[in-house]
Amino acid sequence: MEKRSFRDGVQFAWDATSLELAQTCLRKYYYTMIRGIQPRQQNVHLLFGGLYASALEGYYKHKAAGASHEDAMRSVVHTALINSWVRDESPAGGYPMTFDHAAKTRPNLIRTIVWYLEQYGEETEDGLTTYHLADGTPAVELSFNLELSEDILYCGHLDRVSDFGGKLYVVDQKTTGSTIGPYFFDQFNPSNQMTGYAWAGKVILKSPVHGVIIDAAQIAINFTEFGRGVTTRTESQIAEWHESALWTINLARHATEMEKFPMNASSCGNYGGCPFRRVCSRPQHVRENFIKADYTEHNWDPLEAR
Repeated sequence: MEKRSFRDGVQFAWDATSLELAQTCLRKYYYTMIRGIQPRQQNVHLLFGGLYASALEGYYKHKAAGASHEDAMRSVVHTALINSWVRDESPAGGYPMTFDHAAKTRPNLIRTIVWYLEQYGEETEDGLTTYHLADGTPAVELSFNLELSEDILYCGHLDRVSDFGGKLYVVDQKTTGSTIGPYFFDQFNPSNQMTGYAWAGKVILKSPVHGVIIDAAQIAINFTEFGRGVTTRTESQIAEWHESALWTINLARHATEMEKFPMNASSCGNYGGCPFRRVCSRPQHVRENFIKADYTEHNWDPLEAR
């Protein structure tokens, strides 16, 4: 499979996902980015979160094109219903993609989209307003491929940039099963994704981006609760992130050239367990058998347009 983000077998185009992988475990980075594999059974949290984020992004895209709140909401709900329907068909060589979770179900997905847009969708003078670029274009769906250094690109996508209290913020949405409070929002500082947003926003907009506004949704069996938090970044924090990111990238590039990817055993149990724990826990000579049986091809490409 062609890897557009690699040159001569070494990754040159990075994003928050690949950077996080390399920082967490070089073996996990190897399986995900270089081998390009993932478990056949799709993670329900990624499935639910992806459909949810896509719907909200679509809403602001429709609004930016001049649609009313009601029309934009109807459109994205219709799309979400279609995209979440055919989940009993197996992908080629894989297992069914289903909402196999007590709270993260298809009905809850649609309700959560509607409830979020009813609470946060319409702009108000004392709330968030979508920022407009110098040419009048709304700052929605801004993909970027920016120079992190002379030979390294950093890629990503800003769903929306908003003006809040006279300052610019990137807006991001998260779903969780946990209660939303200060502890939840504390996990995003430090954060590669959020600091990368602040860095990229400043470069793209040629204006300081104060940080990221995080709209969180707690998904429960019988309800969804929303909360809004702000994580800010100073110039020194962004500079430190930039330096650390380059250090990690150079380490991963060196590991690639040496074809040595040591596992970080201390991270195997994080966040419910690494998807490659089943492989790494086996003797080396049988690992390929488990990969063939339980994993499928998946090419994560930071350069892929959204």
